[in-house]
Amino acid sequence: MVNINVPIIVATLAPIINCIQLVPQLYKTYITKSVKDLSLYSLLLILTTNLLWLLHGYFIFDLSLIIGGIITAFVNMGLLVLYLLYRKKGRGKE
Repeated sequence: MVNINVPIIVATLAPIINCIQLVPQLYKTYITKSVKDLSLYSLLLILTTNLLWLLHGYFIFDLSLIIGGIITAFVNMGLLVLYLLYRKKGRGKE
């Protein structure tokens, strides 16, 4: 009989899904060079939430939260950099 531990599966899937949630937006922003539909406040809130989860993972010594938090932070910071870069250059303001 297979022993399925649902809490461990959920605890593994959550950081993985969290890591990939912004990748499509990052890709679209990079390809189109348009940030007109992005909200800076949403990006900052997502980054803040991500950093808090990362700290939580650090405090409870949860490697999946730490690794997931680091990867998600890089993706989110990449999107934030693209936002600031393309907004500053005036791109996407049709």
